[in-house]
Amino acid sequence: MRLNVAVCDDERIICNEIKNRLYGMFPDYLVDIYDSGTSLLESGKYYDLIFLDIEMPNMNGMVTAEQLREKDHGEYIIFLTSHSEYMPEAFKVKAFRFLEKPIDGMKFFEALSCAEKEILSNEKIAIKEKGRTTLVSYNDIVCIEAYGDGTFVYTKYGIVVSLKSLKYWSDRLGSEHFYQVHKSYLVAFRYVKNIYATTIELHYMKERVPVSRRRLSQFKLLFYDYVKRNSRCL
Repeated sequence: MRLNVAVCDDERIICNEIKNRLYGMFPDYLVDIYDSGTSLLESGKYYDLIFLDIEMPNMNGMVTAEQLREKDHGEYIIFLTSHSEYMPEAFKVKAFRFLEKPIDGMKFFEALSCAEKEILSNEKIAIKEKGRTTLVSYNDIVCIEAYGDGTFVYTKYGIVVSLKSLKYWSDRLGSEHFYQVHKSYLVAFRYVKNIYATTIELHYMKERVPVSRRRLSQFKLLFYDYVKRNSRCL
């Protein structure tokens, strides 16, 4: 899933640092930079996640966050500051996390991973079938199998037939949580149970899914990276 992220800080060097860290972890993300709370609000854009500096001239981060909440925006906000005394006030505007400057790489990694996990847990995807549309939670998708011109979407609760191709789903879901292990199969890392030489065992699936030999090594590397990234949010 490609998240829309905003970085709002009057220090360009901080904005670029965060942007580079984001792309280093999640290259599929869409990232916009703002140098003031005013420019962020005037953009009118909705973001899944906002890194927001508290100490900015004219309109500080707290006021910016309050106005975002007044607009009923449900963005996840991670505040940035050099002073920890702002922390109690930050959580009054439903801040998700609080990062002190200079930004610690491990704390940034943990905050971003946990924010992404929270965001995706609430994400719904509309799957159009013949004559109807079914809403499926992003985190409930176990596996997707190519079938003719369409696909079978396997979820924790059953199978949904989609008119979209496997390539569509691969692009739509992103590479941070899913991987195409075979020309006909896309699997969710979160449901991997066991990895074998030629197959993968998934939770909620009766049959094992085939894995291409040439994709096995890359799949293992990405899977272990996923486990490491998400273990901090358990």
